[in-house]
Amino acid sequence: MSRMWMVAYDISDDRIRDQVREILKDSGNRVQYSIFECRLRDRDQATLQKTLAGLIDKCDSIRWYPFCVWCGQRIIVQGQGNRSEFPDYFLL
Repeated sequence: MSRMWMVAYDISDDRIRDQVREILKDSGNRVQYSIFECRLRDRDQATLQKTLAGLIDKCDSIRWYPFCVWCGQRIIVQGQGNRSEFPDYFLL
């Protein structure tokens, strides 16, 4: 089962912030400078969360906000950008 997540980060070190950004680019859509929308299976989310936690310092922050299907459909975008579209299923 997969779920949509909003992943937001606040990381002070440029090198680590770049690493986190590159990892998240492989997992979702960048919608703001430090915010990604990711559609992840439970085990992939847990692995990604563990990987990112191993990179950051205790003064940094990564926040994971889950979206239900209903919530994801109700995202409102004002200004630039489009709502992220994810397929209802994935072929593996």
